[in-house]
Amino acid sequence: MASLRSNLGRQIANLPGVNDAVHDEAQRRAYKVRSAASSHRITGDFAASVKVVKASGPHRRQDWLVAINDPNAISINWGHIDSKSGRPVRGIHAIEKGLE
Repeated sequence: MASLRSNLGRQIANLPGVNDAVHDEAQRRAYKVRSAASSHRITGDFAASVKVVKASGPHRRQDWLVAINDPNAISINWGHIDSKSGRPVRGIHAIEKGLE
């Protein structure tokens, strides 16, 4: 019966080119989020806040993630209730576009 080494994932993650491939995938997804966010043009802050950053931590050398630093990101992405009219405002679902 076949067995796997317990540290196989770490060995693969440290192979040449893996970090670049993970970073490239994060860049591709960030581009998709920014593209979807371009329809939200009130200030442009949401799209401008989309960044690819290296994950922190001692075992995160090859981890990259797409970060959105706009304080209104949740309301913009998933929707909210308009404070003046009380009506629902649909979200743009840009994060979901980055997952496709």
